[in-house]
Amino acid sequence: MPLSRHLKWSGVIVLAATLLGGCIPYPRERPGYIDLCESEHKFIVDTPRGKQEIVLETYLYDHTIPGRYMPAKRSSFTIPYVQGPEARPEFYVQLIAYNKGRQRPSRPGSRGQPAVPIIIDTRKAYIDLGDGHRQNARPEVYLGTTAFPYDFPEENAKYARPSPYDINSDEVHRNVPRITNNDDYGSAYVVFKIYDGYANAKWTVHLGELEVDGVKVAVPALKLCYQPTLKWIGIEPLMRP
Repeated sequence: MPLSRHLKWSGVIVLAATLLGGCIPYPRERPGYIDLCESEHKFIVDTPRGKQEIVLETYLYDHTIPGRYMPAKRSSFTIPYVQGPEARPEFYVQLIAYNKGRQRPSRPGSRGQPAVPIIIDTRKAYIDLGDGHRQNARPEVYLGTTAFPYDFPEENAKYARPSPYDINSDEVHRNVPRITNNDDYGSAYVVFKIYDGYANAKWTVHLGELEVDGVKVAVPALKLCYQPTLKWIGIEPLMRP
């Protein structure tokens, strides 16, 4: 048999072995983690401009980051200019707020509805720790940035905005990272002065009220839930939990 044919068959055998090896099911695991019990909230608000549908998305993780280990999908956020470089990461909640159909500043020239102001005052936000104590939020709102490819807050003083602040502003929505929970709109972050690693299912986050075009809207309390460890037998990427 010619050498070229030997090489051809050798290549076929190697390819077949690779494919078969990749198709053997074996145990997979996604470790348990703490998350918000509910992420999306919608409000119909009767404003001076008429009825508006307002969407508020809330997240603890950038769920679009590949992988099964959830803590890796979250920034280790500290405020070094306040606490020093060795400070432990603080707990934060990502907010994506917009009126339905809003024009997207991240896509110049795109059409859409005019922005409706959505004001938050983080000085009124706090966590009920579930043990009779509460932890207040920092008074600033922190912005996202395209300097990272993910939904992470920027721990730089120039990205901090004093409350009250419009989280539906063009300033927020111009910054949409490449790997994000929402491809259309940017994020603002509420940061709480407590170690991120303390988060547990006893916590309830109270953001207070949003002021939508002058109309006050109560935000439901954000409860934390424990998502238990998932184990399964599967073939990546064909089978996921």
